[in-house]
Amino acid sequence: MIMEDFFKPKIVWARLMRIAQSDIDAFPRFCYAPGNFFVVDSLCFFSGKNIEQIVLALNSEYAAWYFFNNVATLDNGGFQMRQQYVEEIPLPDLSQLTSDNTDKQIYDGFGFNKEEVNYIQRIIKEKKEEILLGGH
Repeated sequence: MIMEDFFKPKIVWARLMRIAQSDIDAFPRFCYAPGNFFVVDSLCFFSGKNIEQIVLALNSEYAAWYFFNNVATLDNGGFQMRQQYVEEIPLPDLSQLTSDNTDKQIYDGFGFNKEEVNYIQRIIKEKKEEILLGGH
């Protein structure tokens, strides 16, 4: 990272991302920040190409499934969102990704069939139910 990266548009997220039972669908939470915005030490960020499309992908249903299965769980609804988990998420070509039906575009980009999409959606539902019931 070089000093100029701090002044570029970036994606920002909390190192500890907690899922509130009152807002169970608010996971994951990544934010686009235009240039000249800075973050505090409890947040992570990266800059680069296709930032607008990447933030859509990181907030998608697919990303929720990926993070539920790959991120260290700290306690009931707490996820340790280290940089390596975000950096290693497999993504399809995002150059044409739009906010209109992002999940379908990502599934189509991977070539997932209906059974695979249903599997992802079922796992997400199960993980959210575990959080609501207070278990892991």
